[in-house]
Amino acid sequence: MSNELQTQGVKTVAQFLNDVNTQKYLEGMLKERTGQFVTSLVSLANTAKGFAGANVEPKSLLFCGLMAAGMNLPLNPNLGFAWAIPYKNNKVSPVVTEAQFQIGAKGLIQLAQRTGLYKSLNAIAIHEGELKKWDPFTEEIVLELVEDLEKREKLPIIGHAAYFELLNGFKKTVYWPKQRTERHGRKYSKAYNYLWSSDFDSMALKTVIKNLLSKWGPLSIEMQDAIKFDQSVIRGELGGEQEAEYIDASEFTPEIPEDTLAAEFAKEKASQYSVDAEIVEMEGK
Repeated sequence: MSNELQTQGVKTVAQFLNDVNTQKYLEGMLKERTGQFVTSLVSLANTAKGFAGANVEPKSLLFCGLMAAGMNLPLNPNLGFAWAIPYKNNKVSPVVTEAQFQIGAKGLIQLAQRTGLYKSLNAIAIHEGELKKWDPFTEEIVLELVEDLEKREKLPIIGHAAYFELLNGFKKTVYWPKQRTERHGRKYSKAYNYLWSSDFDSMALKTVIKNLLSKWGPLSIEMQDAIKFDQSVIRGELGGEQEAEYIDASEFTPEIPEDTLAAEFAKEKASQYSVDAEIVEMEGK
């Protein structure tokens, strides 16, 4: 779909958002919030790293903003709910910078909270020495967290876990060793050097939360949209349906053979302090 982009006379973000037709569309969608919405997007395009000074394709940025607004989430990377990632599309001439929508860990958690179905939902980084047992088949996990927070922060992080419990009593936990999360980020995210390298733990926590919710959690329409459009450039026409074009490879392609998970865990354990814990080697996630 990238080749279908208008390649000549691309309007600036300000010109596009202040166009009569765009304004009419936004006023129908956002009502009195239209002015603030336009101001925020123009400011982002003019000042944010990767967008400022670039030939920004305005519709992709608009759809990022509307996706976040539709979920009532701020489009601001500093807040961690949702943001737009600049991506150069070299398939068209002249080259344009497009906006890729990204949902953050905080955004996923807030959307889950709004369903009223979750009793608890959390994710945590696990430090060296804290993981005592992990069964890759049942995903039972036993932790002994270091109580001294200053000491804990100095210990290497070996993985990340996410957990939820529903009001009906259903519980689920997932654990990803750090090596798996790193491979996942490098393989499936073109934003690895942009986001992962600068804030690896936040992106790792988002990854395990998204994996947990998308596979095991009840999903509202907003949550389904967040997962569907995450890491995509949103295509479409004003007033029409939007489609997700994944600049990154699909996250739902199995990136690690299932029979390596127990081996990963055994390797992690070998690098930790010696503990008396049984390692259950089974296939499956």
